[in-house]
Amino acid sequence: MKTYYKKSTQTVAQLHRLAHTALLCVSILGLVIFSPFASAAVKPTAYTEFVKALNLISQTQLTMFTDEPPPLNDEILKDYHSRITIIEKTLDDNSADYQSVVNAKRIDLMREVLSETLDLYNDQYANYITPDALKKYNSRRSGNFVGVGLKFRTIKNDYPLAIGVLIGGPMDGADIQPGDKLISVNDKPLKGLRASEIGSVLKGPADSTAVITVMRDDTKHQIEITRAPVELHYADAELLDQNIGYIKISRFGSKTHTRTEKLLKGLLEQGATSFILDLRDNPGGSTRAARAIVSMFSPEQEVYCERNKSGKTTLLPRHGEHLTDLPLAVLINGDSMSSSEIVAGAIQSFGRGIIIGSPSFGKGLVQKVFNLAAPLGGAIRTTIAMFGRPDHQLIHATGIVPDVYVQSDSDFMYRRVGSLNINADAGAFQRMLLEKDVRKKYPDRAAEYIAAKDLQLETAINRLQQLANHAQ
Repeated sequence: MKTYYKKSTQTVAQLHRLAHTALLCVSILGLVIFSPFASAAVKPTAYTEFVKALNLISQTQLTMFTDEPPPLNDEILKDYHSRITIIEKTLDDNSADYQSVVNAKRIDLMREVLSETLDLYNDQYANYITPDALKKYNSRRSGNFVGVGLKFRTIKNDYPLAIGVLIGGPMDGADIQPGDKLISVNDKPLKGLRASEIGSVLKGPADSTAVITVMRDDTKHQIEITRAPVELHYADAELLDQNIGYIKISRFGSKTHTRTEKLLKGLLEQGATSFILDLRDNPGGSTRAARAIVSMFSPEQEVYCERNKSGKTTLLPRHGEHLTDLPLAVLINGDSMSSSEIVAGAIQSFGRGIIIGSPSFGKGLVQKVFNLAAPLGGAIRTTIAMFGRPDHQLIHATGIVPDVYVQSDSDFMYRRVGSLNINADAGAFQRMLLEKDVRKKYPDRAAEYIAAKDLQLETAINRLQQLANHAQ
């Protein structure tokens, strides 16, 4: 952040005192509260939201990653006013749209200052989220977006390839196959575009039409799709041999626990006698979903603990129904993070199941997203607490050490991330692409990697079978 000015004009100081008094007259736990009558009558301005955001940052953001205390909000506001004054002097005040330009410049600078302020904490997980990025974040977290429901892979300097449609999405049943080239959407060519650019073209308002030109075997055809809400499934399940129920969770969305509950009940109805919960490569997400999933397998009342900025430690309670006490194995690896570590840590602490794989990542930090009203918009994401196991052992930088250590060079061959609601043909095509990449990247070891078995999963199956044999 730029150097803060030690002096400010009397006018700036008066403005700051007025805004500061109005905003901080009622504040609870860092959340600015207005009376229902005031909120109905007074529309938030960009500046009030800006000051609110600065207060939230100073009151909630942990300082564990910085040796020097960040500047006080008074200093940050002085710097903002000094910088916007300089910017305004460069504008043509005789212009017809002068005021709208000034307002836009102020909002841009406010957003920039919020980003700079959070950067001072040296926390890679804390940041200002722009309005556009917030929409994407909310879609990913909820597991829903509006689009056509198509999974694809970009090819450098070429057309992207279709992986497959998302089961239950608008394109489910359409004439498209894994490996088809995606030529255009509504006549917009897709060749050479980045994944984010292609995703933006495929998405759109509900009930709008996307005409997708597809090429298969040098023959083109068009598919007309009406965009609609698409649900991303972050959990999948199957009944393995020996009546072992296998549940894969690729991330913790806001609805992942409800889907997992249905999958678990379905496996129980099919006669599952033990379970494998696969949390490998899961980056985390909703802590409520994590609490709920632990609760399905355990009757314990507290699932994990949080330590906030003041040093106070709070135990977080279970959430939802306890469904089974059958034997359980949990798979983790170095890319199992955050909420994945909450689940694995709780299961291990309770002695409820056996943890198999390699040590988890060790991200024991809790972030909270505070939305900001328009016209400033967007949100700030701050790290509000460290979390640990229910026995108060903190997880950050330590992670979860498995009970049974299993790791091999070929672990990456069984990585499944993101949406899991694709059919078997799409999954097979993904595997084919992976093998092609492996042959190119590791020519000397490609055959070994491709033929390798999933040792972590096999170990879990063997351990559960041993338990079953011992119980007989």
